[in-house]
Amino acid sequence: MYSLWLQVAVKSPRFGDLSETEATKINKSIDREIHVWGMLEHQYVLPFYGTVEGFGRFRALVSPWMRNGNLNSYLNRPDMTLTMTDKLCILKQITEGLKYLHDKNVIHGDLTSNNVLIADDGSPRLADFGISNIVKQSNSTFSYHTGAVRWVAPEFIITQEDQTIQCGTKSSDMYALGGIMLQVLYGKQPYWWLKNAVHVVSAKFKDLEPINDSLQIQPTHLDFMRRCWSPNTEVRPSVDDVLNFLQEVPLNGS
Repeated sequence: MYSLWLQVAVKSPRFGDLSETEATKINKSIDREIHVWGMLEHQYVLPFYGTVEGFGRFRALVSPWMRNGNLNSYLNRPDMTLTMTDKLCILKQITEGLKYLHDKNVIHGDLTSNNVLIADDGSPRLADFGISNIVKQSNSTFSYHTGAVRWVAPEFIITQEDQTIQCGTKSSDMYALGGIMLQVLYGKQPYWWLKNAVHVVSAKFKDLEPINDSLQIQPTHLDFMRRCWSPNTEVRPSVDDVLNFLQEVPLNGS
């Protein structure tokens, strides 16, 4: 008799105090997201293994365990040295995963360096897509924590009460992808000099860019990232535009 052990990650959605009606609504939303995730299969999208109970009020989601952690911790490892070729490869792979989602009309909705996991071979896996939209739809008191707000497109924050956008869009994913590009290429998260979420939100209200003059960025990289960060959602590139850019950009970024 042989036993096969498989390391997995178990993620249980957490919410505040909920009425039975709210809990039922969330369960239905989770069911839809589970159905979508279960239909997806791409080398740069985290696989879905199934669900398990006993970790809280809602079913927990099971996926492969990624020993290298997330992109943020991976890039900050003391022993990590990436060439420009390596960095562009990671960005291409992330964008290919995002293109797969968008081609399936799936919005990530919470694209940050904490929600990109790194496999044993150093390639990325997009994770935690869809669940953030459940939170925003189901919880009127939802607010972004300090980390996530850095990546959030301004239209999610700077809105009129009667024009609030509740769910992610393809263009908001592209805004967040610009932040991923910044961190992979230059080692800085968006608004890295601001430590408080309130200050980050204030900066977005003032239309301040996620960068400042203390960081030297190659002009070609800067121009493209600024397209991703444009307040005008129509100006932001598509995933195909990003892939073309990453294919053609010189290694020196000039």
